[in-house]
Amino acid sequence: MTQPTTAATAPTTTTTKTTTTTPAFDVAEMVSYIETMAGFGARRAGTDANHRTEDFLVERLTHFGCENVRREAIAIEKWTVERSSFEVGTGAGAGFSPMAAQWLPYCAFTPPGGIEAELVYADPARLRQGGDWRGKIVVTDIEFPALDVAMLGKLSFGRYDPDNTLERIKHPATWVRKNWHFYREAINRGAVGFVGILKDQPGGSHRMYAPYGFREQNILDKPLPGFWVGRDDGPRLRELARAGGQARLTLTGQRGPGVTHNIVAEIPGIGGPGGGGDDEVVILHSHHDSPFKSPVEDASGCAVVLGLAKHFAGQQGGGVKRRIVVLFTAGHFYGSIGTRTFIAKHAHDVVPRVALEISIEHIAKEAEEGPDGKSLVATGRPEGMGVFVPFNSAMVAAVLKNLETHHVDRSFLLPCEGPLGDFPPTDGGDWYEAGVPVVNLISNPVYLLNEEDDFEWVDQARLVPVAEAVAGLVRDVDGLTKAQIGEVEFKAKKLQMQLLKHVVRAKTTWFGTRPVY
Repeated sequence: MTQPTTAATAPTTTTTKTTTTTPAFDVAEMVSYIETMAGFGARRAGTDANHRTEDFLVERLTHFGCENVRREAIAIEKWTVERSSFEVGTGAGAGFSPMAAQWLPYCAFTPPGGIEAELVYADPARLRQGGDWRGKIVVTDIEFPALDVAMLGKLSFGRYDPDNTLERIKHPATWVRKNWHFYREAINRGAVGFVGILKDQPGGSHRMYAPYGFREQNILDKPLPGFWVGRDDGPRLRELARAGGQARLTLTGQRGPGVTHNIVAEIPGIGGPGGGGDDEVVILHSHHDSPFKSPVEDASGCAVVLGLAKHFAGQQGGGVKRRIVVLFTAGHFYGSIGTRTFIAKHAHDVVPRVALEISIEHIAKEAEEGPDGKSLVATGRPEGMGVFVPFNSAMVAAVLKNLETHHVDRSFLLPCEGPLGDFPPTDGGDWYEAGVPVVNLISNPVYLLNEEDDFEWVDQARLVPVAEAVAGLVRDVDGLTKAQIGEVEFKAKKLQMQLLKHVVRAKTTWFGTRPVY
């Protein structure tokens, strides 16, 4: 039985050389792209900042000399907050006092005067929740599962971790929210509001933008107004909820028809034998929207893709046989609507021609909670990177070789399905579900979905190495056929991952009774 390739056994892959001059990747230029995009503010779907970002991407791609640069419109429901507050009281006529809170995206608005109601606590430790929730505001603890890096290491196809620091990662998986199912239970039991305590958020922040549709059936299906509060306010809020204290939720705003756009450009290939020629496609992809100004999420990924677009457009025919499609998708924070819409729209003209989809997300510094328990501090290392790869030795070897050559350290090569889910937890995961081979590079620092994502957390020193590694990979797969790229060679490994996926899901969700988001 063929086994996955590891760092020690990876065969060499010959890089296809070209005679054209390759423009160097420019870190200052990529940083300027991040500054420009973050400078627009929160790039939420349908907002002015979103549309200004789209204009910027179109201008850059056109300037680079890409072909067929275009916007592809997607209808959405624009959702904008005007006023929000969360206030608590004792229920003894003492009035209300404010508590720091962040609204849930796309939840229902309250009347202008807010909603006043009794609090009730949903205890995650109890299998069944008693009591009457009708007309009340439900409070619960939102937990994040531990990111089991040691387990991922055992399941990986290889790693590039010369300093052996990957398994020192201790932070939780902050993109998975346990106990969110109580929101649905609150709806079913007649509650009028919901408040989640982010008890496991490193640094104690309450300023999180989630859930945003990644694992929800419908991002717009949130009929209760709701808020997040931070860990430090948890004890007081739990006590009030257990004692029947009062609270007032106020959340007003506007919702109505809006539009966002996928931004697409093409770089023709030079054709020829080997990799399938210009009739086949390699996609270079990141999403352009964001929850806050979010330099890391995902202005940093866009900066790398822009660097790659300039790099390949600066050569005759891109310097590779296959056509390159540069794709900046909309609405990752609107249920990944951009990726899903692009795949559906181009199911017959683009998707069947894609030899490989490459997504790049989050060029980030690692952060951990500071000694004060109220802040984040840098560890001095890049955030660990998961690189999701096909189940075959040729692709494992090509990816690993480029990570090593260009010193993209602290990287695991992971299977596209397994304990982390049915598909990679990336904006490229939908491509895998569509049957397209993917290489998805992603880091998940603890501040990623929070307003704390700021310029200090962009790992500027890593921008060029990641771009160089991806460029090298694109050239290396030029020598592989589409079938070789997507081959499922490690069949036993894939079956093992599918079984483990179900075991982990059952454990995390209490055998499906408590779905996570």
